[in-house]
Amino acid sequence: MAEKYGVSAAQLCIRYVIQLGTVALPKTADPDHMKSNADVDFVISDEDMKLLTNMEHISDYGDFNIFPVFSGKPLA
Repeated sequence: MAEKYGVSAAQLCIRYVIQLGTVALPKTADPDHMKSNADVDFVISDEDMKLLTNMEHISDYGDFNIFPVFSGKPLA
């Protein structure tokens, strides 16, 4: 879908979060990535938003399940 909009997967994810009305907090120390992450002046169509919102959730992150963000457990 990122290719459809001519953006990176990261940009698509950031735009998706913004369109959901939440806050996107991308992390990078690379100035070029910061600039790219901020370049989200496109709109994901309602149809594509619906598709993204209803995607199947990943249930197993393998070795990375130990990290709270992937475990599905509350962080606090």
